[in-house]
Amino acid sequence: MLKKLLVTFWRGNQNLLRKLFGLPLKPRWMWFAVTDRCNSHCTHCHIWQQTPIDNPLSLEEARKIFSDPLLKNIELVINSGGEAILHPRILELLKLEHEMFPRAILNISTNAILADRVINTTKELLRDGVKLNLGVSLDGFGEKHDQVRGVPGNFEKVDYLLKQLLEIQKSYPETLTITAGFTLSELTIDNWLEVKEYTDKLGVELMVQWYNQSSFYGNEKDENKAVKERITEIVSAQPNSTTRERWLRLLADKSIKFRCFATDTFFAMKSDGSIIPCLTHWDMVLGNPRDSSMTKVWNSQKAKEIRKKVAACPGCLNSWGLNWSLSSAFYPRLMFFVRNPKEIIKRLKEGK
Repeated sequence: MLKKLLVTFWRGNQNLLRKLFGLPLKPRWMWFAVTDRCNSHCTHCHIWQQTPIDNPLSLEEARKIFSDPLLKNIELVINSGGEAILHPRILELLKLEHEMFPRAILNISTNAILADRVINTTKELLRDGVKLNLGVSLDGFGEKHDQVRGVPGNFEKVDYLLKQLLEIQKSYPETLTITAGFTLSELTIDNWLEVKEYTDKLGVELMVQWYNQSSFYGNEKDENKAVKERITEIVSAQPNSTTRERWLRLLADKSIKFRCFATDTFFAMKSDGSIIPCLTHWDMVLGNPRDSSMTKVWNSQKAKEIRKKVAACPGCLNSWGLNWSLSSAFYPRLMFFVRNPKEIIKRLKEGK
């Protein structure tokens, strides 16, 4: 942990100094909508109702983008969508990512509807030595999950997939991690306890994610009427972390402003290659490296203008964006441990 702490201290101060003097940073994290097609019919997300783009990146174009020197430090790629596994050449795409970013962890988000395809893809990648995290969506137990996701029998597929992945993990304990992702909203608030009991019994980590609203999900006009007291109770039950602290501050009507590193140490990429800061700013496009290069897009005047807009963002609770931003600066994590000294001992024992 000491080595990790020193590296974080060095990187954090370097990042802050470069931002102070307006110098560009190189990204370490990437969220990639490998496809905008989706076979769920979620009531809290309308991606499935939108018309898919007609010009997604080809593998050759993806290789060109990934080979740019700007991306040489990428250490985690979240492959999402839509439903990532629907990409017609998903295995080839993920192998390409491993080839281009050999030290990176590849995260695959899935709704488990095509469970067998997920299983076969996972096995093939693990045999190639890829470090994988499988994130399986789970918003209720039994038919309650199916109601939220709009697909009868979806929970059975989730249950089947999680159990199969746990069996696979026995052969690849060092390279495969499995999480269940629960989206906290007024639609799922009554499902949380059953989901928690289910994942605890399975031995799968449960990741609670905040309900996001943006043009990405096509739900920006929806109303979120979830009861604060109930949500606060659920958030308070999560493991102590800087993310949880920000959630509780928001629920207490306090500021959640933090130094965001979107378009500095991380970015999001649409299925057509368009580079954007994050899901909140889905329509704020820096450029498309399929037309030039990733380095040119990253250093463009448009990118500089968007970074100023990101800096003025009031803050959000997108789980990966928040975590990556806090991990890009040493002091938020340092202050967390100052406020929670017992966490230092706990994490030392856990080897984190």
